[in-house]
Amino acid sequence: MKPLLFRIPTVADRSFRVQVDDGSHFYDRLHFHPELQLTLIKESVGTQVIGDRIDRFRPYDLLLLGANLPHVFRNDPAYFSAKTAQRALSYSVYLRPEHLKEPFFGMPELNHLSQLFQEARHGVRIRFNEPVSTTHCMEELHTLRPFEQLMALLTVLDCMATDSRREMLSMTAYEQPRRPDDHQRLDNVFTYILNHYASPITLEEVAAQAHLTESAFCRFFRLHTRKTFSQLLNEVRIEHACRLLQESKLPISQIAFSCGYTNLSNFNRQFKLITSLTPGQYIKAIF
Repeated sequence: MKPLLFRIPTVADRSFRVQVDDGSHFYDRLHFHPELQLTLIKESVGTQVIGDRIDRFRPYDLLLLGANLPHVFRNDPAYFSAKTAQRALSYSVYLRPEHLKEPFFGMPELNHLSQLFQEARHGVRIRFNEPVSTTHCMEELHTLRPFEQLMALLTVLDCMATDSRREMLSMTAYEQPRRPDDHQRLDNVFTYILNHYASPITLEEVAAQAHLTESAFCRFFRLHTRKTFSQLLNEVRIEHACRLLQESKLPISQIAFSCGYTNLSNFNRQFKLITSLTPGQYIKAIF
């Protein structure tokens, strides 16, 4: 089984690593690492888990994730087909936290970046939705000389720190990783939910994925996610319902059923609780 503490290859004489991920899908296990991660999603869509936030990712999302913040970018099922023509492409920079302090980042001109790095403990995102100069900088970063990479990186970070569209994602800030077996349990649970949300899932089933009793699992899950299992399951189901409402012309009742709801009234109630809109209002808002 793949380790959840992700080891980022480092170069002794560099303070950050530039990486291009280009394949049929992204790494699909919940993981964390001590480096800060700056990532531009260039191609592909899917579900992201960042700390305690479950959301969609899409092209031209720019994200800054703090050290040890658990996360995964899980592509939609079509990307895992053996004959898929789908492409998952991202551009990332991994920054070693010991280099984000004085003397360089202690300069007064960089004070605003210190605030951004604090926000990154929750995960920060800007949705550009289209190519702009900042996304172009990220795409070109791997082709530049080390000094040019540093200048481009500072430009991108300055853009994030001064853009009013940036949003923090996770309610919980992560500073230190919990025990490795806790992350393994969380990964097992998230993977199970993302694979089976369209079917009935009992508390007994999901507790078994974490190798815990039901009562122990409830305590464990709330401690690590600040949510109950039913809250998270409903968030996953409604997130997928939103995607279907955007991308298909299926009737609302059929979408509810395909996302694991057997009762339309319950689906409507959970949808409004999570999105603050009814399904009908949501359709009008996006179209």
